[in-house]
Amino acid sequence: MPDASSTPPRKPISFGFWVPSISGGLVASKIKSTTGWTPSYNRKLAQDAEEVGFEWALTQIRFCAGHGAEFQHESVSFTQHILEHTKTLKVVAAILPGPW
Repeated sequence: MPDASSTPPRKPISFGFWVPSISGGLVASKIKSTTGWTPSYNRKLAQDAEEVGFEWALTQIRFCAGHGAEFQHESVSFTQHILEHTKTLKVVAAILPGPW
C-alpha cells in the first residue's frame, strides 16, 4: 500500500467552454439557434465565464461545408481577440494542419 505522504495532492476540477465562433451555433441542427458568434458576443461570453470561475476556452475550426455553418472566424486570430479582453482565461486555438 502506498504511503499517503507520497500521494500527489488532488487538483480541483477546472471548467472550460467551447467558443461559439461559427454562425448557426455549436450544434448542427435545423432548429434556429440563438447563440451568437460575433466577436462582441464572444468577448462578453468569455468575460462572463471568467468572472464565474471558468479557466479554459477552446476556439474551434470547422470546414463550412462539413458543419453547415455559413460563416466562421479563424481560430488563432479569434483566440487573440478573446485573450486581449480577458485577464486569466486560458484559450486553446484548435487548428487543422491542412488549411494552414
